[in-house]
Amino acid sequence: MNIRKIVSFIIITGLISMAFAQNTDGGASELLKKVSAKYQTYTSMQFHYTLKTTKENKTLSTSQGDFALKGDKYRTTFGGQTFFCDGKNIWNYQKSTNEVSIYEYDAEDDENMMNPQKILKNWDKQFRAKYIRDEFNNNVSTVLVDLTPKTSQSYYRIRLFINKATNQIMRIALYDKDNTIYTYYIEQFKPNVTLADSYFVFDKSKYPGVEVNDMR
Repeated sequence: MNIRKIVSFIIITGLISMAFAQNTDGGASELLKKVSAKYQTYTSMQFHYTLKTTKENKTLSTSQGDFALKGDKYRTTFGGQTFFCDGKNIWNYQKSTNEVSIYEYDAEDDENMMNPQKILKNWDKQFRAKYIRDEFNNNVSTVLVDLTPKTSQSYYRIRLFINKATNQIMRIALYDKDNTIYTYYIEQFKPNVTLADSYFVFDKSKYPGVEVNDMR
């Protein structure tokens, strides 16, 4: 699982403003506007997620991760890696080797566009939205909406599972062109949490013996 897939997941999690002239997608646009409005009220967010990777109805792997966002800052942990970003620098810490690589944060670099509020300013230029159906998941009324990229990507569809009562995203499924499906189950979602700026900065003193690779 590469960072681009994780980035795609985080991008969609924050669904930001979108403008559609007409409702021609089965109601998906109006629903996403409600979702957007809700997420716009959050000054920060934090959640745990489970990632399940499947192909041809077979489970390839299951892993878990954590994510936090505050303005330009983010921190995410998955697969033995932790990414810290304070809006200026990115630290990629590898637990297995006890080393950290430091990069300069580039808001225009698609690999580093972890801030959904920035990347989705032109959301409607990147995706087409379509209402799929209503269904129940774990006794929760859920609306399924598909996002199709307008330009060629490694994936051909992103499916959102939206809680109909709360307008919050419960699950995200990313469909790769090689028929692999990456499904993220969002758990323990906490909006407007208090997070110190230092939480998004790698603190060398907390990792004795860490090898530092400064790539800036």
